[in-house]
Amino acid sequence: MRMIVAFEKTEQVRHVGHLDLQRAVQRALRRSGLPIRYSNGFNPHALLSFASPLPVGVSGEEELFEVGVEEGVAPDAFLAALSPAMPASLPVIGARLVEDAHPKLMASLHSAAYTARAAADGVARAMAQAVPALLAREEIIAIRKSKKGENPCDIRPMLYALQAQEEAGEAVFALRTALTERQTLKPDLLLTTLAQEAGVELPAFRLRRIRLFGERGGAPVPLMEL
Repeated sequence: MRMIVAFEKTEQVRHVGHLDLQRAVQRALRRSGLPIRYSNGFNPHALLSFASPLPVGVSGEEELFEVGVEEGVAPDAFLAALSPAMPASLPVIGARLVEDAHPKLMASLHSAAYTARAAADGVARAMAQAVPALLAREEIIAIRKSKKGENPCDIRPMLYALQAQEEAGEAVFALRTALTERQTLKPDLLLTTLAQEAGVELPAFRLRRIRLFGERGGAPVPLMEL
């Protein structure tokens, strides 16, 4: 059996890297006393995997990991034992028990929703006004940078949603982009391309991943519910 666990990566720890996050969860699982399944060998560790590591500097509202558990552990009891063992900056918010045959989280990923916040100044407003024109394009050529150089690619098939509004003095961009093993559209690249469409320099944004999605019948489904 496996337990799928939803947790929040708060703003307080958004600069903590994925390896440190893994260690924190491993320690919490050990402290919880739960009947977790461990690997064999001289240095056994919990059979733990994350749906998708967050980049450093990005917080997460509903992040997911899965861990092997022995039979007879109910989700409510699991949460009750794990919650006090987790750091306050990584609160757990839900759990779901699945069979070992259930598809792995990483293999089921389809897309992710984010918010990007910036000061609501003239630059951000110009980007917001450019959203309809960008979405109207049948092809959106962006430049991806890698160790091998710069490569142009069409990101339109990987862009599923993009909206902009103002909230309490901030420009808030809500977006959902592809996140699979074969193709991924990073929010930074989309925002850079939107800034180019608006003819402005990309401002400083605060990114937060809101939810991870799978797909069922051609429609997005929260990965926690898939």
